[in-house]
Amino acid sequence: MTSSSLNYPLLSIPAYYIFSIIPHVYASSILSSAGYNLNNANPKASLSPVAVKGKVPDEVFQRYQRAENAQSNNIEQLPLYATAVLASIIAERVTARGLGNAAVGDDATGLAFFICAFMAVRAAYIVSYINIADHSKSFIRSMFWATGAALSGYQIYKAAALLG
Repeated sequence: MTSSSLNYPLLSIPAYYIFSIIPHVYASSILSSAGYNLNNANPKASLSPVAVKGKVPDEVFQRYQRAENAQSNNIEQLPLYATAVLASIIAERVTARGLGNAAVGDDATGLAFFICAFMAVRAAYIVSYINIADHSKSFIRSMFWATGAALSGYQIYKAAALLG
């Protein structure tokens, strides 16, 4: 199989999953930098807020929690994103030349733009979630969340419209 035969939009789904884990890795690293020892024999328990609170400075604890929450929210967005990508691939393939035939260079649903825009919005979401501690500015993060969800919803709508 040559690289030109790969379906890159389909590969964006596991890529997004890997991307989603970045805030968790960051959360673990800031705890380690603050002297907290992760117990890899029971990592979920040792990374729970109850286990961490009071063992690192409060600023580090708050940042760790925001990073973990960003990671959780990324995973929560994965089904919607995957549905949007799969629906678009199916719609483009079915309507191109009939079921089972590949679309020839046609991006009828704007899938490539959607993937790039979604990833950019989610990256901005992660950065804003981790860095914004002020309630009055936290709505910036909410705007990025809503934009990402809306992009996925609109992409599903475009696929549904193409399928008729």
